[in-house]
Amino acid sequence: MTLPFIRIAPLARRSMHSLRMTASPSFTKRCILYNEMDARSFSTSLPNRAGMTQVFSPHGVKPIGPYSQAIKANGLVFVSGQIPAETTGALIEGTVAEKTHKMCQNARAVLEAAGSGLDKVVKITVFFQNMDDFKEMNEVYATYFPHKPARSSCEAVRLPAGASMEMDIIALE
Repeated sequence: MTLPFIRIAPLARRSMHSLRMTASPSFTKRCILYNEMDARSFSTSLPNRAGMTQVFSPHGVKPIGPYSQAIKANGLVFVSGQIPAETTGALIEGTVAEKTHKMCQNARAVLEAAGSGLDKVVKITVFFQNMDDFKEMNEVYATYFPHKPARSSCEAVRLPAGASMEMDIIALE
């Protein structure tokens, strides 16, 4: 499969340059650049689904629906919600701390399969069935993410597969 390309041809106009970008006969866009640019033309690829890569780790939780464990796109890794479950999808029993360890271990497996790691995580959203679990989860969480990525947390009435917690993660590749 060939990737579509944009052909950018500069048209000089005093101190600013007008560019006409054409990806197909039906798509044309004009841009004005306010810098000193020479009159050479160049090509760049359009963002499209071809730039997205699905990630799968046999050490992560097998998806229970029509989604990927993670998607790599534009230098980022978007990890699907990690629940405290075995690779088969069976939820683990135990304390909030044990469940947090399992979610982080599952996330590590998926991130490593994507060529990333926990140390490259930039944003996490944690969903709790009971926000009272926050303190215990936070103690374990801090050991996996000492670089303190951005984070949001909220309480949700129901989580997938009846889980009590879930983590949604974005990391650098």
